[in-house]
Amino acid sequence: MCSVSKIIKNGILINIVHSIAKLSSTYQSNLRMKYTYLFILVFMMSIAAKAQQTDIMPVPTSVVLNKTNFRLSPNFSIAITGVADERLYKEASRFFQRLSERTGLFFTTWNVTKENVNPLSSLQIHSNKKGVVQLNMEESYELVVDDSKISIKAQTDIGAIRGLETLLQLIASDQKGFYFKGATIQDSPRFAWRGLLISQPYHFMPMEVIKRTLDAMAMVKMNVLHLYISDDQGYTIESKVFPKLHQQASGGNYFTQVQIAEIIDYADQRGIRIVPEIDLPGHSTAILTAFPELASIQRDYKLQDHWGVFDPTINPTKEKNYRFLDTLLTEVASLFPDHYFHIGGDENTGKDWAKSDSIQTFMKANGLSSTVALQNYFNKHIQLILQRSGKTVVGWDEILMKKMDDTTAKAHFEKGEFDQLIEQDVPKDIVVQSWRGMEALLSSAKNGYKSILSKGYYIDLVQPTAYHYLNDPIPFRNKVITPDSEANLNRFESEIIKKIEKGEKILTPKEEELIIGGEATMWTEHVSAETIDSRIWPRTAAIAERLWSPATVRDVDDMYRRLDMISIQLEWVGSTHLKNKEMMLRRIAGSENIQALENVVDFIEPIKGYKRNDADNFTKYSPYSLLVDIAVPDPSPLRALNKLLDSLLTNPSASLIQKLSSQLHFWQSNHLIVQKMAINHPLLATILTHSASLHTISKYTLEFLDMKEHQQSPSHQWIKQYLHLMDESMKPSGYCELLIGESLKKFVANYKK
Repeated sequence: MCSVSKIIKNGILINIVHSIAKLSSTYQSNLRMKYTYLFILVFMMSIAAKAQQTDIMPVPTSVVLNKTNFRLSPNFSIAITGVADERLYKEASRFFQRLSERTGLFFTTWNVTKENVNPLSSLQIHSNKKGVVQLNMEESYELVVDDSKISIKAQTDIGAIRGLETLLQLIASDQKGFYFKGATIQDSPRFAWRGLLISQPYHFMPMEVIKRTLDAMAMVKMNVLHLYISDDQGYTIESKVFPKLHQQASGGNYFTQVQIAEIIDYADQRGIRIVPEIDLPGHSTAILTAFPELASIQRDYKLQDHWGVFDPTINPTKEKNYRFLDTLLTEVASLFPDHYFHIGGDENTGKDWAKSDSIQTFMKANGLSSTVALQNYFNKHIQLILQRSGKTVVGWDEILMKKMDDTTAKAHFEKGEFDQLIEQDVPKDIVVQSWRGMEALLSSAKNGYKSILSKGYYIDLVQPTAYHYLNDPIPFRNKVITPDSEANLNRFESEIIKKIEKGEKILTPKEEELIIGGEATMWTEHVSAETIDSRIWPRTAAIAERLWSPATVRDVDDMYRRLDMISIQLEWVGSTHLKNKEMMLRRIAGSENIQALENVVDFIEPIKGYKRNDADNFTKYSPYSLLVDIAVPDPSPLRALNKLLDSLLTNPSASLIQKLSSQLHFWQSNHLIVQKMAINHPLLATILTHSASLHTISKYTLEFLDMKEHQQSPSHQWIKQYLHLMDESMKPSGYCELLIGESLKKFVANYKK
């Protein structure tokens, strides 16, 4: 965040401000003049601040724009000095290539080597030392652009790579050609762990998806790919020690160990860690399919093709099972150089343990009174195994939290007894990933455990970008701690909200430091390789900003402005979130002429939360090429229309009314085209339903506008009918929702011409 002095000194308003100050000093005795001066100064500062508005995402720690620009030409060159890993030369070369593709300029080379040290080169990159891709890696940098040169200075080559990504976002153009905007930027991340999870067992994502995801993550400065390897639906990497795992439990989709090494190298070049997860002891149907002797209950096991929580669980009482897991986890740990290893630990129903007489006898003999206690016993064995491989355990919040009734938990919270909410003998060096609610995040920090937040970042639930953006890992900078469809452990979140509203804090600054970041989760039950990008991007760019940028960067409108820009830039590194929509529409329409369909799809969204799972008719082999898969969460045209309706309530004008009226007339004519297209095309039936709703909405809203134009008020019966029609239009169809009705209901209830 720029200081006021920096803004004024570097802004175009310096002379005006100084003149006003001089004028004010002449009239020191005039109180009114003092207030006038103060008002004008604040006004000018606000204009100057707008002049400093950045298009960069995530917003850097400090940005000072200037009026100079660095003009690009084919003579553009790069020099690297200091100490750098080979990754910086590769990334500088990739920067060169991307710059050429963005600008169309024919550079003499794209190759940057150790020989490139010319002090007259256009871009001077200096790195003090080789960076290590690990937790708390050094990622800070300084970027300076003026009309004669560009410089990036960083402690490590990883920081320099982050600076290159920012520089690419400073590209602009005019009639003379392309240039980099002049700026001085100081930047460093707020959180060390800025992650994205991709679950491979549900729908396997091939190499090209993983690589383009890593490219997009690098663009927005995310630094952890959480690779979820094993679940009830599959075990998805090659095992040389137990080849039956990938032969019998993968469903035919897995990465070889050579491919895993390729992914790790690809990520390392971009300063991104790869953290593997083998979910244990529950979510283990795939492992038990290949090795049923590990199971708590002996039965025939086969891979699940449905989604949900299942009972098969590894038997934690057999020593031979730990020998198996020792061999397997040691192999997997050897493939992934990162210091952290995720063991899952979530959603163990305990039902198979309860059915086993031998397990129940074991629990009584060892004083283990609950499923959680037995799982903690299992987790400690797994932790010792991974410690021998130099790994630190990460697990979902079930590995720490006690199982207790809501009333008891709330009572402990009110008394500040956070130690009573957790299992007492969980090793202190584990990292807790909070997914069910703030209870686990707060309990982890209060009891000395590092944690990362995922609750509120479940991007598979297709919630609005603003919801994710305002969700902060530090609880008392978080204004959207609300029980929702992903928060299953929210028994005193309402009390946390009350404390926030009163300005109270539960965590000390030292405890807040234990919250090391956050992680977006892309569970792949309902995505394919051609739709996953539209569920990750661009919304995850907003999560990346929340985890990188200062906590004070919270302007939702500005976030959306920049999000629409970064969305296009993400496509430049291979993301298919924009182009695949049109491709899939052409497929279901059997035609190249899809504009009328787009005019409908732009205003609908997939149903949110776990509602799609409730139908229980989707499996691993269901078609993921329907309207619900084409529609995207939080579409830009819908946001623009909602903003228009809000503007009409706060600042109505004839031009805004005309804009709304034009949209309503357009929907009416557009519906006639959709009707014709839907004949003999069954896959267009759902679009037709939503198009018909838009047609009806348009008809009645235009009636309302006409009444207002003639200074008439709608009757009580008309209002009642209108509200009913809006409610009907918002009912899901084809697992999609048309939610414009809420904004229109608000508009009709409050609009005054």
